[in-house]
Amino acid sequence: MDDRKKEQLKNAVAEALQPGRRGSTAVYVIIAVLLIVFVFQLFRPNVDAAYSDKSIKKNISAAQAVQNASVVDVEHAVDQLDAAANGGTQSEDRQGRYKKLFKNCTVTGDSLTEGLTVYGWLTEEQVYSKIGASVLNSQDLFDKAAGTYPKAAFFAFGMNDMGNYSGNAKAFVKQYESLLKRFHKKSPDSEIYVCSISTPDADAIKNNSSLGDYKKFNKAIRKMCEKKGYTFVDDTSILADHPELYAGDGIHASSEYYPLWLDSLAKAAQL
Repeated sequence: MDDRKKEQLKNAVAEALQPGRRGSTAVYVIIAVLLIVFVFQLFRPNVDAAYSDKSIKKNISAAQAVQNASVVDVEHAVDQLDAAANGGTQSEDRQGRYKKLFKNCTVTGDSLTEGLTVYGWLTEEQVYSKIGASVLNSQDLFDKAAGTYPKAAFFAFGMNDMGNYSGNAKAFVKQYESLLKRFHKKSPDSEIYVCSISTPDADAIKNNSSLGDYKKFNKAIRKMCEKKGYTFVDDTSILADHPELYAGDGIHASSEYYPLWLDSLAKAAQL
C-alpha cells in the first residue's frame, strides 16, 4: 500500500477517536478495532488483491458511519467486515459475544426460542424452552427462569397458543399475564420484555389458518405490556424482511435468524 493510502487510514482512525464525538467509549474502541482489522487484511501476507481507492474509501466511510450507532450495530459491522475478509465465513467468536452480552439474562419460549441453544447462540443456562411450549403448559419454564433471578427476562410465546386458544387472544393474554406475574413475584428485580409472535409465511398460514391470527394476538400482547408496564419487543419484521431465513415450515428459522433477533432484544434492554 502506498503512502497516500496509509495516510488516509491514519487520518480516519484519528478522526474516529477524537474527543467529544457522539457515542460511548465502547463504540470508539470497536470503531478502532474495525479499522485495525481492515488494515490487517490489507497487510496480510500472500493475498493477491488490488485495493482501489474506491474500496478503501468505502471501508473508511463504513467505519466512520458507525459512530452514531449502538454497540450492537457496530459489532454487526465488525462481523460483516470480518466475513468479507474471510470469504464470507463469519468469525467463530460471534456466538461467544452474544453469550457474554446476555450474561445474567434469560429467554423463555417455544421451539423457535429453542433454536438459540440448538444453534449455539446462547447457553442452556440462558434459555428455557421446549417444543410445543404454550402458556398453557409452561409454568415450569417460567419458574426455572425466575429461579436464576435474571436482570433481563425475555419471553416469546404465542405461536402454539393461536391454535390452542382457537383464536381467543383475550384468554391467551390473561394466562400469559398470570405467568408473568408469577415470574415477577419470584424475581421482582428482573426487567420483563415480551416478544411479539414472529411472522409466519403465507404457505404456513395457508396450511394452518390459526396462524393468521398472529397480528391480533400481537396486538393483545402489546396491550398487555402497556397495561402491566412490561416492554413489548416487536420482531415481526425480521422474517418478513428476510424470507430467506425461514425454515422449511415457514414458522421456524435458520441459524442466521438468531443474531438479528438477539440484536433486537439487546437494543430493547439496552444491554
